[in-house]
Amino acid sequence: MVPAARATAFAVVAVAAAALPGASPLRAEARFTPGPCWFTVPDGEAALCGTVAVPERRDRAGSGHFRLPVAVLLSSARQPAADPVLFLEGGPGASPFGGGEATEEKMEVWWELSAPFRRTRNVILFDPRGVGRAEPDTDCPELDSVGASPRARPVTREQRAQAERAAVTTCVNRFKAMGLDGGLFSTPIAADDALDIASALGAQRVNLFAVSYGTRVALEILRRPGGRVRSAVLDSVYPPDVNAQEDAPWLAHRAFRRLFDDCATNRACRAAYPDLEKRFLALVERLNATPVDLVVGEFESRRALRLSGASLIAAGLEAMATGEAVPSVPAMLDRAIRGRYDAVAEWAPTSWLGDPDTADGLAFSTECRETVNPTDPVKQAESARRYSPYGSILADDPGQRVCRLWPAGQQEPSERLPVASPVPVLLLSGAYDPVTPPDWGDRAAATLPKSRHLVFRSAGHLVTATEECAITAAVTFIDSETLPANACPAAGKPPSFDRP
Repeated sequence: MVPAARATAFAVVAVAAAALPGASPLRAEARFTPGPCWFTVPDGEAALCGTVAVPERRDRAGSGHFRLPVAVLLSSARQPAADPVLFLEGGPGASPFGGGEATEEKMEVWWELSAPFRRTRNVILFDPRGVGRAEPDTDCPELDSVGASPRARPVTREQRAQAERAAVTTCVNRFKAMGLDGGLFSTPIAADDALDIASALGAQRVNLFAVSYGTRVALEILRRPGGRVRSAVLDSVYPPDVNAQEDAPWLAHRAFRRLFDDCATNRACRAAYPDLEKRFLALVERLNATPVDLVVGEFESRRALRLSGASLIAAGLEAMATGEAVPSVPAMLDRAIRGRYDAVAEWAPTSWLGDPDTADGLAFSTECRETVNPTDPVKQAESARRYSPYGSILADDPGQRVCRLWPAGQQEPSERLPVASPVPVLLLSGAYDPVTPPDWGDRAAATLPKSRHLVFRSAGHLVTATEECAITAAVTFIDSETLPANACPAAGKPPSFDRP
């Protein structure tokens, strides 16, 4: 049942496959087909679910369509604003809905997170092509099974590369047998699909809410003419004119520099963990020379881990990216320096490719096309030397292993240009983010004259996931296209580090 207060909103969206009266023509090829929701709609809430059919190829007439699952979380307003919030997920390859049993839990979060936005507007969620429930299926379960296989001891780098090569080759062959190629998946295509979804739902204009890689899609949408975007909120900004592979050593160095500087200027942290940077770098050198073999996790999740200096650095970056773990990182590193590796080992990422929560084929197609293949090896090597020892994280590069095999498309040079747009944009960054640092937010803001950049000093990646004021700011900005000068006054507060 649809609550009476939302009947108008439901009716407007339900007939959205046709243009609204008096509206200019929309993208006629986009078609919305209502269907049952694949998640529980809480009492007192309402949603419209279905699929939007988008062209497989926009450069070939009659190429067929891919169906993308769409959920509109309906506003509580009697007369919702005509411009909904369109969410753009990160990744690439991640689903806003999650998969399997995780869907219900993830949607509970979405109902709560979207409630402030839905006081005035509908919120649109969708799976991008090749992701989750969307067509086509681009997952590589072979990689998931290879990485998930229990092992009593660490395998050599050569053994791992051989197993991954066989799994990737199997996935490539299935990908090609389905008639797929890398040209079907890219950031510009993701932008086209997002605009098709808005058109199919009758929205002449939208407000973008994007996170991580989704911000790159949002910037590509902002690059397009036509005035389809009223406002945009970009959380953890990934502009098109940066290369994450070339910048990887600097990204790691920058995050640890932030940590060591903050600890050194904090009296309690400095007293508890004296000379933290010097002792940490000495441990990195020792572990790179003589790695330590560990067993991490319990029961079915147990896995072998060879802790090297590079994996120690990666563990620290994982913790800082989470944001909420930042206060505990000095204690975690100090514990490892004293020979107790249990805490840092829990953060050490697996060296295996494959992620059950990621559509591998879509991710490989996009990342190989736009990051790995365009990487300048000379710039990458110079970055590794300049920011030693943090460049050691590039020694075992999974991107290069995959992209030698994967049939990715070719990126156009114009796609790497900065995006200039007169649209009001709110950029959100975490000072500890080792993935999309505040520097990249500043870089994007330089060509967005109506932008505002908020940096949260204690946050990591995905600020709106951990900072309540970031969500408040996003809602305020979308409602009014501006923010008060004193928005989020606590954002500039550095972290309070845990004591031993």
